[in-house]
Amino acid sequence: MAWGYSKHDLYNNLGVRAAQLRKKQKLYGDASIPFKLGLRGMGIALGSEEIVSDRGENDIGRRFLDSYDKLYVLEEFEVETNPWMQKKIETAREMKQRLPELKYSGGMAGPITTAIAMRPIEYVLRDMRKAPKELHRLLELIVVCNLKYVRAGYEQLGITSWSISDPVTTTDILGVRYFREFSGPYLKTLHDGIVHITGSEPTIHICGHSKPIWEDLADCGFTMLSVDNCENMLDFQRIVGDRMFLTGNVPPVDVMRNGTIDDVIESVKISLRTGAENPKGFMLNTGCQVSMGVPLENMDAFFYAARKYGAGARIGRMPKGMSAVL
Repeated sequence: MAWGYSKHDLYNNLGVRAAQLRKKQKLYGDASIPFKLGLRGMGIALGSEEIVSDRGENDIGRRFLDSYDKLYVLEEFEVETNPWMQKKIETAREMKQRLPELKYSGGMAGPITTAIAMRPIEYVLRDMRKAPKELHRLLELIVVCNLKYVRAGYEQLGITSWSISDPVTTTDILGVRYFREFSGPYLKTLHDGIVHITGSEPTIHICGHSKPIWEDLADCGFTMLSVDNCENMLDFQRIVGDRMFLTGNVPPVDVMRNGTIDDVIESVKISLRTGAENPKGFMLNTGCQVSMGVPLENMDAFFYAARKYGAGARIGRMPKGMSAVL
């Protein structure tokens, strides 16, 4: 449940979804209408089987790309003729009618993460050694498809705010070598394409460890990175703090969902202590997506602590609000 709304209702009922966003905006002044593919959306749009449980949790069953002979599906993809994409656009427009005061926000998975929504992850990892040429072609086409999606969002809905989530790019899975061959080049092409289409820089979040590729991500052109709570933001400042804006990194499960109010407040102070002096700027956030079931009092504690200890914030400086606890 999320504030009394079930996942099933949030997934299937636009009225419930609008009510949740309206409540979020009223409580925290921070809500937008999502036009986001999530980690699985492009795979589902192109033919992977979507499974939705009775609780409203979605996953992928059969992935459509069991053979590279089916790459033509990606080559023929157009947003205007894809029923799943058209429904996505219609839903966003209806939400805008219900919530005209809110802006849109767009998002998608990174290319290598999108690949495992089309082809089983064990196949994709094997392909890096056994079928690299075919995997490179798949990743090229994924970027093309994602940029068609971005262009549709920009031209039809006016969306300029875009984010990329790329959990499979974590060095816990790929390592630096395979990142540089199979992820980094396609992230750069995706980044540059979004900037070309919208005129705005996309943000990126990578779950898990990513420190060994922070400089690579800056070289790709990214100027804002959301780091997982397993990373130390002091290391970020030392390595790429003069090149990238930083967001993070209160633990979303151990603290936000399972911790106490005092745990949340203390974690906010730790994040400010380790991140606020980043030379290119810092924004307090959680280390990954806030999960369902976070107590409302913990959300309130997060915003309370952010306002109290983040008071008087300036780029590259510790907030004045932290003076009493340093």
